[in-house]
Amino acid sequence: MKQLYVLLIVLAGAMACRAADGDLFPYPKPPEDLQRLEERCDYIVAHFWDRSDIKAYASKAEKLHNTFGDWIDFFPYATADTVYNAINRLIKSQAKSGPNTLMLARMAEDWLYSDTTEYYNEALYLPFARAAADHGKIKGADKARYQSQVRILDNSAVGATVKNLKFTNPEGLAGDIDNYRTQMVLIYFTDHDCSDCSMARVRLANDLNAQKLIERGLLTILAIEPGDVTPEWQAHTTDFPATWVVGASPDADEYFNIPFTPSFFLLDGRHRVLAKNFNIDGLLAALAELRKNAGV
Repeated sequence: MKQLYVLLIVLAGAMACRAADGDLFPYPKPPEDLQRLEERCDYIVAHFWDRSDIKAYASKAEKLHNTFGDWIDFFPYATADTVYNAINRLIKSQAKSGPNTLMLARMAEDWLYSDTTEYYNEALYLPFARAAADHGKIKGADKARYQSQVRILDNSAVGATVKNLKFTNPEGLAGDIDNYRTQMVLIYFTDHDCSDCSMARVRLANDLNAQKLIERGLLTILAIEPGDVTPEWQAHTTDFPATWVVGASPDADEYFNIPFTPSFFLLDGRHRVLAKNFNIDGLLAALAELRKNAGV
């Protein structure tokens, strides 16, 4: 149903589009005077839930879950302000109910924050997680789960300033990322059992742009294992460049969203997240551009 409806909207463009009926309620039909695709999708996103009664759909969890996904399918075609306002209105409409707020958070997690979703978006998910984390009628493990997610997203989202993370280096000495304030700081989350991590390490270690930026004091690379110090990890670190800062931190995944390894976070000198979760090819291209801009 949702693929067909999105297709109708996309193909309709400036033409009128027939209203569609979801499994639970009729979906909104954009007025014919809205000609542009963005305008039409803005209307749908903003008015999607107008003729719904979420409380009445609680017993139809699967259909509601799919309907929620239909709504999200229009997000990429709508303006950001419209999407955020629509999310906030939906959350506010259910704010008095702990169970309904929790239900929204769970659906949003499936559609926006899970490892398997087609439309992963931390910024759009955060309002749902925060609503569940702050709700006075949500308790126990559910509350703790969303509080943890909010803490991670607040700390590691693009634009956020990361909190200090302590680690232990291979010699057993304590360190923390606050001590490293070069113009750029690259946190490279790795795993000693991960073949992709080893390949990324070799490519990054041999990258001339990274070497030159480090030599000029413009870049620090922190290779952090999200876990405890183990003999296996310590043995693995003997292959890391001496110019890198290497450590293990069992608290890393409490403050950073690390859906996979290797995972890269590029920070500025004030430890604001500039970019994250890009692949090694994207990282090497960024380092080339950074070196070019720095003139080194």
